[in-house]
Amino acid sequence: MNNAYAKSARLLEDITEIEQYRRILDKDTVKSGEPHWASMGKNTITLFQVLIDQDLTHLVMVLRHYPKYIEAVCEHFRYAYSYSENSANIDAASKLLEMGEPYFTKQFVRNVIRKLPRITGDDREELQQFIDTLNESRHRWHPIVTMHYRNQCKRKINEMALHPLQRIVLEKKLAMIPEMITYDYEASDRDSNLDIPYMN
Repeated sequence: MNNAYAKSARLLEDITEIEQYRRILDKDTVKSGEPHWASMGKNTITLFQVLIDQDLTHLVMVLRHYPKYIEAVCEHFRYAYSYSENSANIDAASKLLEMGEPYFTKQFVRNVIRKLPRITGDDREELQQFIDTLNESRHRWHPIVTMHYRNQCKRKINEMALHPLQRIVLEKKLAMIPEMITYDYEASDRDSNLDIPYMN
């Protein structure tokens, strides 16, 4: 599980990283009033499709410098099922949710959550370390991400074969993270027909 969360470091801030994208994005113009990808050029569309498929760090960096694309990217994310093995950087996914709040759809939020690294394995110490990380990061990560992982940890504790005292220790640590009501992204809206069952 440690490797899965190793990429949850701070986001890229180096201005030199954006230079590789400027030659495409500076030439493009967003056509207002056009739906979805129809509002931008083919090279820009291809670029964003590649960035969505990666760990989201470069996507967020590009959107910070070119916020005019945020709405189109959030709209595309509704349909962006990633079959790659690239999990999201947790900080980047949190930032994307923060940027995308004005354009939330349930399917957009679901697909961002689906890209997050999963809690796997049955190592109690690793789970305890992650709960500590979750507690330390809860003011930095988007509440949706924090609650997603809080729920995942709770489910994992219930599934694992633990000594009662070990279970109490983990539950106490998890209880330090207050439960919050966040955006409801359950599949009960018009986007539910976009869901692929094995992706849930």
